[in-house]
Amino acid sequence: MYIPTKRSLQLVEIQESVLPEDEWLIGISDLGYFMGIGYSMPHEGTASEGQRESSQGNLYAFLPGLFYCSSQQTSVDAVLVEVTERNLSGVTLPSFRPEDVRTFDVEGGFALDENGEIKLFEMTPDILGSFESESFLKDSGLAHDTFSYKREIQIASNLAERIPLSELKRVYVSSSFLQSRLKRLLDDIDLYELKPRNRIYLRNQKHPYGTVVEVLYGDGQESVTSIHVPDEIDLGEEVSILSFSKLVDEGEEINVEGAIREMRSFIDSELQGNVSHQDVLKKLFEEIVE
Repeated sequence: MYIPTKRSLQLVEIQESVLPEDEWLIGISDLGYFMGIGYSMPHEGTASEGQRESSQGNLYAFLPGLFYCSSQQTSVDAVLVEVTERNLSGVTLPSFRPEDVRTFDVEGGFALDENGEIKLFEMTPDILGSFESESFLKDSGLAHDTFSYKREIQIASNLAERIPLSELKRVYVSSSFLQSRLKRLLDDIDLYELKPRNRIYLRNQKHPYGTVVEVLYGDGQESVTSIHVPDEIDLGEEVSILSFSKLVDEGEEINVEGAIREMRSFIDSELQGNVSHQDVLKKLFEEIVE
């Protein structure tokens, strides 16, 4: 995960290793807000009197932004994942880690020019999906029998040994693999613009395979429990009492709704209402000046 010191809008992808099979999440966010992923702070007490007591030790990873979820085929205002642990051969492994989030700190993508040479181009709708792995592998001097296996992991392994990480990222963002995902996100932004989606992608012990929940936000003047999940009252209570320490304002504490509001305000200010494919790509892949 690349975290710039200066706040900026970035393309963010949740790695498939922590998602159910065939699920993928891709979106835009500012990783400078939490300096990576937000993790919930410990809290005490119950969500409210008269309701069942929430699990007070639950740890959640949180990333506000604007994300597209493949299984539900819809966009959400945030990704919220309960962090659980499991033991494997004596090693404790968390279900979600910072390295499970992939970011792209490149200014453009690779494509073939009019002479058939691989060049770096500014990211545009035309560049998306234009990179051909066969041409790149041939020009990189990789043996033909390497590609004949048709296995991405073997190709990636060989590329990683010979090509700088920055160039691998340019290969990926201009590949047909990412094109299909990124186009879904761009189409969603173009169609529904930057309005709040009033939905959150959630994965916890109750929803181990992930789900999208409808949420209601307050008017910004209510207490920390202003967010509601109408279809799951207990879940709404648990989410409403989560708090996080944001690092853009000297560690100020903020709740889920507050972070979503502030992130949406930042996205609005960065895009300034420009939601076409071209405008969003230009913002996501502009040079980051530290």
